[in-house]
Amino acid sequence: MKSLEIRGFKSFADETVIHFNESITGIVGPNGSGKSNIVDAIRWVLGEQKGRELRLAQMSDVIFNGTKRRKAAPLSHVTLNFENHKNILQTEYQNIAISRLLYRSGESEYRLNGVTCRLKDITSLFLDTGIGSDSYAIIALGMVEDILSNKENARRKMFEQAAGVSKYKARKRETLNKLKATNEDLARIEDLLFEINNNLLELEKQAKRAKKFFEMKVKYKSTALLLYHISVISLKQKIEEVSKQIEIEIVKIGDEEVGLTKTEAELENFKLNQLHQEKSLGEFQKKVNEVLDKIRVIESEIQIKEQKRIMLDTQLFQLDKQLQTSGSKQISLQTELEVISKELETSDLELQQIQTTLIERENDFNEKQTDFDALKSGVDQYSQKRQQHEREIFDIEKELAIFQNQIENFDAENKRSSNELKDKSQEYILVQTHVDEVDSNLEKIQKELTFLTESEEQRQQQLKEIQSSIDSQTQNLSIKNRTRDAKKNEFELLKSMVEKMEGFPESIQFLNQNWRKDVPVLSDLIYTEEKYRNSIELFLESYLNYYVVHTEEEAVHAIRMLYSNGKGKANFFILDKFSKEKFTSIDLGSCIKAIDVIEADSNYLPLFNHLLRDVYILESDRHIEDVVKYSDEQTVISLSGSILKRRNIITGGSVGLFEGKKLGRKKNLEKLEKEIKDLDIQIMDLERILANQKNELKKIELLNKNVEISTVRKKETELITQKAQLNTRQQHFAELKNKLENLIEKNENRIKELSALQVSKSTGLVELKSKLEEVIHAITATDDVFGQASAALAVASNQYNLIKLDALKVQNRNENLKRDNSFKANQLTELVSQIQNDSQKIEEFSKENEEIKLNLIELKEKLEEKYQFRKGMESDLSTLETQYFDARNIISSYETRIRTHQKAILELQSTINTLKDQKSEFKYKIQSSYEKAEFEFQTSLDGFEPDEETVDMNEEQLRERANYYKVRLDNYGEINPLALEAYEEMKQRHDKILEQRTDILSAQDSLLLTIKEIEETATAGFMLAFNQVRSHFQDVFRSLFTVDDDCDLVLLNENDPLECDIDIIAKPKGKRPKSIHQLSGGEKTLTAIALLFSLYLLKPAPFCIFDEVDAPLDDINIEKFNTIIRKFSKESQFIIITHNKLTMAEVDILYGVYMEEQGISNVTAVDFRKYEHELVLEEMAG
Repeated sequence: MKSLEIRGFKSFADETVIHFNESITGIVGPNGSGKSNIVDAIRWVLGEQKGRELRLAQMSDVIFNGTKRRKAAPLSHVTLNFENHKNILQTEYQNIAISRLLYRSGESEYRLNGVTCRLKDITSLFLDTGIGSDSYAIIALGMVEDILSNKENARRKMFEQAAGVSKYKARKRETLNKLKATNEDLARIEDLLFEINNNLLELEKQAKRAKKFFEMKVKYKSTALLLYHISVISLKQKIEEVSKQIEIEIVKIGDEEVGLTKTEAELENFKLNQLHQEKSLGEFQKKVNEVLDKIRVIESEIQIKEQKRIMLDTQLFQLDKQLQTSGSKQISLQTELEVISKELETSDLELQQIQTTLIERENDFNEKQTDFDALKSGVDQYSQKRQQHEREIFDIEKELAIFQNQIENFDAENKRSSNELKDKSQEYILVQTHVDEVDSNLEKIQKELTFLTESEEQRQQQLKEIQSSIDSQTQNLSIKNRTRDAKKNEFELLKSMVEKMEGFPESIQFLNQNWRKDVPVLSDLIYTEEKYRNSIELFLESYLNYYVVHTEEEAVHAIRMLYSNGKGKANFFILDKFSKEKFTSIDLGSCIKAIDVIEADSNYLPLFNHLLRDVYILESDRHIEDVVKYSDEQTVISLSGSILKRRNIITGGSVGLFEGKKLGRKKNLEKLEKEIKDLDIQIMDLERILANQKNELKKIELLNKNVEISTVRKKETELITQKAQLNTRQQHFAELKNKLENLIEKNENRIKELSALQVSKSTGLVELKSKLEEVIHAITATDDVFGQASAALAVASNQYNLIKLDALKVQNRNENLKRDNSFKANQLTELVSQIQNDSQKIEEFSKENEEIKLNLIELKEKLEEKYQFRKGMESDLSTLETQYFDARNIISSYETRIRTHQKAILELQSTINTLKDQKSEFKYKIQSSYEKAEFEFQTSLDGFEPDEETVDMNEEQLRERANYYKVRLDNYGEINPLALEAYEEMKQRHDKILEQRTDILSAQDSLLLTIKEIEETATAGFMLAFNQVRSHFQDVFRSLFTVDDDCDLVLLNENDPLECDIDIIAKPKGKRPKSIHQLSGGEKTLTAIALLFSLYLLKPAPFCIFDEVDAPLDDINIEKFNTIIRKFSKESQFIIITHNKLTMAEVDILYGVYMEEQGISNVTAVDFRKYEHELVLEEMAG
């Protein structure tokens, strides 16, 4: 054995290869790891069929069933490879691979070197080699007890395998079976001889009666032939009369066909004209629809124009109102500008005057300053302080004047901004009103657009659905039409077959034409589904032509008709003979009872219960072997009708194309007729539905909303543009409002800051003036003159400063007036520009409004014209439709006339067919007379001449004479016209069977002699082997125990060594057990091992497998066990599954079995020869 390949077997989910290249291979692993599965795999691939031997509930359990992480394997595959270098196997191959596969479907196969083969081929290859699933080469621990207890003759099987007598016993069984069959053949031959002897005596009697019968038959022949001759002459006259009548009816048919052709031609011409009318009507309807579309377009355009006109009126009203407001505002601004201009003129004069006064005051001040400077030398200190105070006072007063001027400017700017904000707010209100109107109109337009779009989408969806439904219905209608045509063809073919009784013998066809029409044949009484027809027909094939009658009298009457007319034979079922009892049946698993799949009238169920009793149909039709495996007690048929098995008979082969067609023809005809009617109704319904759907499609196509959608979408775009413009103005106003509000707020904050600074500066000014007065008082007290000069200078300075301050105020006021004038002028310019724009818009809108009004008038006039045109077209359309339907009515009248002609032709044809049937019947009777004469008397009526005895008789006398002899012949009873010939044939058959009997007796003696030779050869071989094994057993036993130990092998019945039991005697030193069962577990194991190795000495097995056989042995006995294993490994391979460490140490290579993943076995190899085992043990001991 070279290697073992496992995949999907038990716990070996993955592909695993174990090599057996060494003499001794060890396999170890923890309990439950899958070690023994390796042994089971070897047994299984060698052909083990018992699940119990492989520790299985059922054979499919060998397939890996999966884990939490792994899926179940689809199949189990094991391959065992051998190297045939010793030529133990009788084959030319050096390398041999045995494979076995089992699929989850239950299918299995064996392979030999990759080629599919039978299990028998594998067992034949290993015959007498010591290799097999049940050979003594594979031993498990439990089998040791089986050997010792001789369970199921385990010892004898091992001895027979070793002695090589298994093949002799197999040959003996085959020979005994042949002997049994020979005895059965002999018994049948004896029965045949007994029956033939009786028949020979009966045939002799029949020959005598036949002679008298033939004499009467000659007289009957001459009379009957004359009657046939007279009947033929009369029938020929009737045929001539019927032929003339047929010619008359054919002329009438010709006249009707001429009328039919003429009417059909007129109808076709009228249909052609009507087709043109229909086309014209369709085109006119299309034109009407185009006019309606144009009307809808004009109506939509009018609606849009009206809405635009209303919108323009609203805008004109708003612009006019805005223009009035702007005019009022223009007047107000002009008035304000005039007032400001006047104030500016006054301010300019006042500024010139105050500037002149300022120059005068400045000159006076300079003079006073010069005088003062002359006097100031004495009072420089006071003067400097005074000047300083005066400068500070002047600066503060200047700042206060500037602050006041800025406050006035900011306040004036806030007033201007507030006024502008107020004006813009009014404008914003007008714009917002316009926006609201646009939004309202836009919302309406968008709702209308949404409604139109959804309507159009729904219309398109309806079109798709209806078109899809039309396509589906058209396809369905096509399928229904094809199905109906196929059913009609099948119906016509089947009807023809039923009417002509095709496939039935002549006797059945004759009875069908000339006997009762209410008596059915068996094939017409039964119906079953298509899939069961082949199987039911296969079983009932020989009965399908049987007539089913109620009484024997009916059958006898039909048989007499066949006999008298020479139409062959027929078979009959007599219903009265069948009981109504129900038969019990058994459950055959995948089989179904044949009686359960047929349909038949309740009156005939007893007949079918009888015919189909114990008949089953195998619903699974995969293998012929599935049918063959059933017992002979039941009749089993495959579903396809390819094979039928009944008691002692198997029928089968290929299934023909027309098989299954004879069954239930009439019932099938009725079902086909009903199916065709149902299909006609379904087709009419489909055509009606299709026509309705096409009309609905045309109506929906006319409801196109695209033009309206385009118009409304255009309006929506215009409104969106208007809204965008208005939103831009609103956005601009919002920005301006924000800017002005920020400016006002900024100015107010600045005014507050300046007011606070004014208060602060005013307080400082008061203090400085007080200080200045103190300085002046001091100067005055020092020098009156200087004081006077100083006072004069002070007065001049004060006057100069006051004038200068007033000049600054006037100048600031003048500048403010100029700014106000400029601002108002800009406002007025903008307002004038706006008034011009509004006026221009009013002019444009008015012009556009007038154009729209004119356009509306034109559109309404055009619409009125279209209305009038539509009215006229509708009137014309109504006329065309009336003409079209009138034409349809005329076509209907033509079709009625055609049907009348067709009905008349059918009636005439029916009359002709009836006459032809009569003519055919007369011809048939003539032919029948000829055939009866030919069949009954082997004589032709042509050239018939009556004999002297009957030539002068009339027809009535002839008929009486014929009936007389007929009754005599009928009452004469059955005769055998071929009695002498049959007697000779029977005699020859009798002699031939006697010869066969002699041959069978000779074969019986030969088989008995063969059995004797087999027994002698097998006994000699077995005794030789037994004695050798007995001697080897004693030697091996004593080598395992001691030399003084006693053991033996004993045949319990030496007179029958091939069948008797073999007893084992084992008495280790110091023990005297009454039986081997009283030994210890280790002693039993050693005894079994001694027996096994005794057999190996006689006939070494190529390999030996021990599955935990050493488990009961102690260390001393393990050493003995290992020694004998090593000794025998020179001739045989040993594969040892063990838990014992001493045994592990003796193997050449060790395979470890483990489960890296739960439920999945794996193996790993360790070659112990790489290590020095003994040295390691010595070092450990040291």
